[in-house]
Order: sequence, then structure tokens, then C-alpha cells
Amino acid sequence: MRLLRGRNALTQPPRRAVVTIGMFDGVHLGHQRLIRTTVRLAKRLRGTSVVITFDPDPQRVLNPAQAQPRLMPLDARLGFIGALGADLAWVIPFTRRFSRVDAEQFFREILLKQAGAVAVVVGENFSFGRNRRGNLALLRAYGRRDGMRIVVTPPVVREHEVVSSSRLRRTVQRGEIASARRLLGRPAQLYGTVVRGEGRARQLGFPTANVRLVHGLVQPPHGVYRVWLALAGRRYQGLMNLGIRPTFLSRRAASRRNGPIPVVCEVHLPGFRGNLYGQSVTIALLAWVRPERRFAGPEALAQQIRQDLRRTHLLPARR
Repeated sequence: MRLLRGRNALTQPPRRAVVTIGMFDGVHLGHQRLIRTTVRLAKRLRGTSVVITFDPDPQRVLNPAQAQPRLMPLDARLGFIGALGADLAWVIPFTRRFSRVDAEQFFREILLKQAGAVAVVVGENFSFGRNRRGNLALLRAYGRRDGMRIVVTPPVVREHEVVSSSRLRRTVQRGEIASARRLLGRPAQLYGTVVRGEGRARQLGFPTANVRLVHGLVQPPHGVYRVWLALAGRRYQGLMNLGIRPTFLSRRAASRRNGPIPVVCEVHLPGFRGNLYGQSVTIALLAWVRPERRFAGPEALAQQIRQDLRRTHLLPARR
């Protein structure tokens, strides 16, 4: 997939461009339908499938205090878009200036002039332009006027509710791992970089990769999860603890009110040998194991970790 970044990065219209537009945060089943429809139509027309997306999220620019956490960083979003077969991804920086582009200007400058779109694929609730005043009826009117085909895909429904980024966000935040997988068609994921920790897990006999999670992304509830960790094209099965490690907090520190206790993400990979420091990793959430809780001491915690590993079939059961 070819990648362009910048408001004016598309200097020459692609051949017979079929375009879809959106944030595509999470690249859930609804987004996948839009992108696959775009790719199929472009192939049928012997043209180019183009995905237009934005960075940062418009809400972080226009109303940062109310902005919701994202589901994935931009690079991961682009990776999934490319995997769906798009020929070209065009990332337009979303700024306050860009937010003032009205619907007519967006249609003429972005879709007609720069992209040279012969067709646009959107969902039923699509809106565009300043204050989202451009609706589907207006887009169809512009399309008829300028000879551009407008294709509207129906929403994807799962469990009697439309699949959306906001629904997926709530599902992950509630720790509903199986439901999130049904909305995505794959496991929900966390993203981060491996950093040095304090070495406590290694002292317990369960060395972990300490992952500094990307700031501003959705997180599930604190607890223990069965996961796989992806690194350099390979996957490693493991057990993740996400939380504040209450066993190692003093009672006073655990109850302090002068600021939040940092959240730590630790992943134990049974049998793994290697140096992960500084590596960017993806963590897929496969199953909820148990909530995080305080233990009487390190030995009690180590005993529980062994039980968690046996329960998740990551450690052979005792004979």
C-alpha cells in the first residue's frame, strides 16, 4: 500500500480513484466492510482504492477535554488498512484550520480535484465538512452534479447493535474481551514499548516484559489476562498483569490521595529467551483470567501466578 501524509500530498489524482473516508479507529467490522467494498469496486473499475483518514482525532483538536481515548495508534490503523487491500492511504493532518473547510470545499478540493474520485464509498451516517454539516443527501447531490458515484454500505450489526468505535471502546473498557473480538473479527490489542522494570517478577521466578503502553489509548480493567505478544512478525503466548501491583505497595501508598498510582503492564512469556528492551510490541487480549488483588507477600503472589499459568495452559499441570 502506498502511503501519503499531508493536506497537499496527493499531487496527481490516482487512476479512477474509488475513495472511502473516515477515522477508522479500531478498524472494526464496520470499517472493514467499507474498505473491502472500496477495494472490490476499484478492482471492478480497474482503478485505485483510496482510503482517506485523519490524524490526530478531530475531537482532540476541537474539544480535547471531552475527547475519548483511541483504540489504536496511527501506524497500527494503517497496517490494518493495508492488510485489507487498499492501494493508497492518504493521511490528512486534522487542524483547526482544516476543520473550517466546508462541505462544498471538501468535496471539490479533496475528493474531486486532488483525489479525482469516480466513486465514493461511505456508511449511512457519514458526514463531512465544517461542523459536520455535509450529510449523505448533500454528498449524493454533489455526486449527481459532478458525475461521481456514491455507494452507501449498510452498518454491520452484532448482537442486535450496530458495530461502532464508541461501542468497541466501551466493550474494551468493561473488559468484555470475547465481545470485543466479535466486533473486530480479531482480538483487541494494546500497543507499547518494552522498558526496564524493577526486577521483582524475575525475583519471583517469572520474568516479565515491562511494557510502557502508548499514551491515550483505551485500556481494559486492571487484572490478569491470557495474551499473545507480537514482535518482529512472531507471536509468543503469555500472561499479562495490568494494574498497580498492590502486593508491593505499602498500605499508606495504596491509599494516598495526592495523585494516581502509575499503571504497569507486565507480560510473562513462558520459555522466552531474548532481549526485548526498546522493542515495540503488540499485545492481543485473548481471555480474562482474574482481577488484580493484593497478596500477603511475594510467595503468595508467586503461588497464584503458578495457578494462573496452569489455568491458562501455559504451565503443565502437576501430576
